[in-house]
Amino acid sequence: MDLDLLTPEVFSGHRFLDQLAAVRARPGLTWHPEPDGPGFWVAARYDDVATVLGDPAGFSSRAGIRIGGSGDAADLVADRMMVVSDPPRHGRIRRVVGAPFTPAAIRLWHDRIVAGVTDLVDEVVAPGAGGPQVLDAVQDLARRLPNQVICAMMNLPRADWPLIGRLTTDGLDSPDPIDRLDANAEIFGYFADLIAERRARPGDDLISALLAAGGELTDDELILNCSGVLTGASETVRYSAAGALLEFATRPELWAALRAAPELLPTTVEEILRWTSPGLHALRTVTRPVKVAGTPLAPGERVTAWLCSANRDPAVFADPDTFRPDRTPNRHLAFGWGPHVCVGSRVARLELTALLTALTGRVRTLAPAGEPVWSTGNFIHGLTSLPVRLSPA
Repeated sequence: MDLDLLTPEVFSGHRFLDQLAAVRARPGLTWHPEPDGPGFWVAARYDDVATVLGDPAGFSSRAGIRIGGSGDAADLVADRMMVVSDPPRHGRIRRVVGAPFTPAAIRLWHDRIVAGVTDLVDEVVAPGAGGPQVLDAVQDLARRLPNQVICAMMNLPRADWPLIGRLTTDGLDSPDPIDRLDANAEIFGYFADLIAERRARPGDDLISALLAAGGELTDDELILNCSGVLTGASETVRYSAAGALLEFATRPELWAALRAAPELLPTTVEEILRWTSPGLHALRTVTRPVKVAGTPLAPGERVTAWLCSANRDPAVFADPDTFRPDRTPNRHLAFGWGPHVCVGSRVARLELTALLTALTGRVRTLAPAGEPVWSTGNFIHGLTSLPVRLSPA
């Protein structure tokens, strides 16, 4: 089988999904060679992905969570950053980082989040424009959406929001590893200053809430995990929102149906997350002899769990390659699985719900106005540009 999950061009669209569908059809796990590395196993079926991600004792996160990531960088943050840690340390960090994202805490943030999203839509969608409006749904809206929300939750100075958005994207998506390191270093420095300021003058914001809950974490660990929260909050929502707008623009009957039946919002949001699956894979390192789907794995071997493929598994999702806003049940893995499931999933769902609520009340029709452009990363994937033509309601 011609399997290539490393070449950027494979991800400039959806060819990688075809490759992963072929992997799902094969028995066991599939081996993927690596030109400059030891190679890795590919888990593509829903049950296999859940098995790998649900067993942190057998599959460690400490050596890194993405193909092509720096082993040295992972060593520096292992057991200090939530996403690069294993139990029991992972649980202790998660209790601190997750404290501002519990259901009770989200209720306190709810109005601020909804207001921030609504303000953004009001700024972008010109009311009473007198005719169709053309914009880039990614650059003008989807890219700014999560950045605006998380920066507001952290109560960052408004003038810093564009800088934080750029550094977050560069730190995760830049094809140049030096650029990624530089961007992350700048983010760490920013949060170091911010934590010192909020410790001296705490307020009603996410950073102050983390400081209040984080007695057992050092400042370095708080900085690392603030950066992790920022990245997780920004990229998943951005690409999910952009993918949803592409689907609604190319299938206008879905947009009309959602405007006519807002009760479809909850299931629509879940289908958007399944359909877009911005987080493509999670890497794990085997710690003990174990079998997955009958494939024996040895300690030190690496396994990639492809969330995007699990979310298209026909054994779990009927008609998986069709976007169905009324799909239920919808046990997608867009936020991961097991102990590392995303702490910000409730905020992400709230942002997408607020976005669609605001847009359906302000936009009558959506249509493509140019060719969409896709990112070429194999870790986070989505649209980088989406020209659309909308008619304000």
